[in-house]
Amino acid sequence: KMTQEVIAVDSAMVELRKVSDASNNDLKNYFDEAAKSAKDLGAAVSDVISATADWSRLGYSLDDSKKLAEVAILYKNVGDGIDVDTANESLVSTLRGFQLSAEDAMNIVDQFNEVANNFPIDSAGIGEALQRSAASFYEANTDLSKSIALITGTNSVIQDPDSVGTMWKTVSMRIRGATAELEEAGLETEGMVETTSQLQALVKGMTGFDIMKDEDTFKD
Repeated sequence: KMTQEVIAVDSAMVELRKVSDASNNDLKNYFDEAAKSAKDLGAAVSDVISATADWSRLGYSLDDSKKLAEVAILYKNVGDGIDVDTANESLVSTLRGFQLSAEDAMNIVDQFNEVANNFPIDSAGIGEALQRSAASFYEANTDLSKSIALITGTNSVIQDPDSVGTMWKTVSMRIRGATAELEEAGLETEGMVETTSQLQALVKGMTGFDIMKDEDTFKD
């Protein structure tokens, strides 16, 4: 298999050179680091480099991309059968959805793993649900920990992370009166209020509860 792996590693480095603005010397040094990371993480060198290229393509620096790739490999290792591409996609959705920085990536995986070890959902399932719902949770001012809790509690009954993620995305859009988002998703909007201020007044009139912290921010 040596020939195949050499070709795979070379192809991954070519792709990384295309998408990274790092110097040739930095990329040469990175190659040695990638080989060490692959050995430490029990992964193929080509997978580590490809994951780094994926993050570089999103605009992260080579240093951040390397760290994020290592976190993605760790997530793959604890993610119950997912591949590195799926691990990357889940981390991207969660980081971007909650507007977190690269330094928060390891904390995300730690939370996934902690919950998966204690509740009826695996790490891959949490990531899958958040791919569909992270941005909507963020817009509803719900943080990552609470979002994971809502997903986990719902999945304990439904046992389908894909459906759970889609359900919470829809619930968030309806709670926020996000008509445009619902229409874009092909969902029914008939009878919905058309502005946040109308929704705020409607709920407050029915329940006495104000759904807004201020004119721009929903309560958690």
